[in-house]
Amino acid sequence: MTIPSIYFPECLETCTINGPSLQAVSSIVYDSREATNGSVFVCIRGDHHDGHLYIEEALNNGARAIVGTDSSHLNRYSYYDNDVSFIKVHDSKKALARLSTAFFNSPADHLSTVGVTGTNGKTTVTSYIYSMLNALSFRTGSIGTAGIWTDQKKTDFKQTVPTTPEAPDIHHVLHHFHQTGIQAAVLESTSIALDQKRLEGIEFNVAVHTNLTPEHLEFHKTMEKYRLAKMKLFKQAEKAVINVDDKGMAQEVINSFEGSFVTYSVTEMADFKATDINFSDKGTSFTLQALEDMYKIEAPIFGKYNVSNLLAAIASCHQLGFTLKDILSVIPKVKSPEGRFQIVDDHDASYQIVLDYAHTPDALSHVLRAVKEIPYKKLVVMITGVGLRAPGKRPLMAKEVEGLADEIIVSVDQPGFADREEVVNDVLKGFTEPYNNDIHSRLYREQAIHHAFDLAEPGDLVLLTGIGFGGYQIIGDEKVPYSELEVIEQYFSTNKATLEETV
Repeated sequence: MTIPSIYFPECLETCTINGPSLQAVSSIVYDSREATNGSVFVCIRGDHHDGHLYIEEALNNGARAIVGTDSSHLNRYSYYDNDVSFIKVHDSKKALARLSTAFFNSPADHLSTVGVTGTNGKTTVTSYIYSMLNALSFRTGSIGTAGIWTDQKKTDFKQTVPTTPEAPDIHHVLHHFHQTGIQAAVLESTSIALDQKRLEGIEFNVAVHTNLTPEHLEFHKTMEKYRLAKMKLFKQAEKAVINVDDKGMAQEVINSFEGSFVTYSVTEMADFKATDINFSDKGTSFTLQALEDMYKIEAPIFGKYNVSNLLAAIASCHQLGFTLKDILSVIPKVKSPEGRFQIVDDHDASYQIVLDYAHTPDALSHVLRAVKEIPYKKLVVMITGVGLRAPGKRPLMAKEVEGLADEIIVSVDQPGFADREEVVNDVLKGFTEPYNNDIHSRLYREQAIHHAFDLAEPGDLVLLTGIGFGGYQIIGDEKVPYSELEVIEQYFSTNKATLEETV
């Protein structure tokens, strides 16, 4: 792309500038190490780092503008360099988003955009909408936990955070989508991203609400702040899709949303409602009551909660202007994301293996109900405590699974700096009888998976839950490469080799 010039007073509205008001800009960065000749460096003050302390490094790397909130730091450097713009703003994160929008020429304005928010279901709903729109020949990309996808494939765009990237990265991707002829983008919109204004300036065509249950309280501190963060999405959307089964925030969205909205449900009266839900080993069938008409649906999905997710996707496509006839014609092509009720059949086992990202009590409850619809002799379940999340949630994982599985293995995900044994013990506190013979603990996810397979017999079902995909585990402050499928393959390769040696 050609190097744009940014006129800072217009882009940033309220700001104080020392130095030039107009600069030719090569990039927008928030990491001083990534600054190059012509960059704008935005100083972000976080819990552990203060970007103002890295102004000198950014300048040495060629930055031509420095944006921050601390006048003392900005003034100190502006005294020595009249050619660089030093810009004082009230909110650095908002400035980062606005600068990114300007630098990439507002790419979201050239796309149909769908934002999906909720505690659980974001990734699945995003995947369903993505696959349905592409099946409708409406070229669509997606950004979220499952990665960054064009309409054809997963890309290698840098994803600095697991789900919703930072603003410069989002607009870089949306710019690429627009330049390559993609017509729509579906974005997972997390509460943290909304709170940190990463999505600032994007006016979504459709905002989707899935549910609200306790999560991310280590960041938001209270459920009220968590809910308010998610509500921000609906203040920057033209239309909405609302799950009326959710008691956490559905009614507030309905009461406050100023645009046109539709509702969906598997239990209540709604614009899109599923009834007569039946399961098989091939998927799910149900009756769809939509806009006063009824349709028989067969979908390649599993679990009542995924019926709800599919309704959200159907309603979203309809809100974008597609007819129900066309939408329903592509339901057989709907695709689930990696790690969401993923059936693993490329192995030598005589038992079934299902992977699911469930790492919250609510998500675990849903997937346990879903596996109950699949025939098996014995159910072996691995659950985890997450080191990076609030400790109070760990015992709740045990409470959800107790009494529903024949064998339970407790392990650790994303330990960060947490003590693994402490994480496991926190989970065990949730069991009525934590030292029963059917409850096992392993400090490492790989060990837990292999032990689950050791416990399984022909005809059983092994359910592996937790944050087992995404390509890494966070240990300390490092992202250590991790592949769930490789861990599974390693088990069967080792066992096969051992069996051949004994023979």
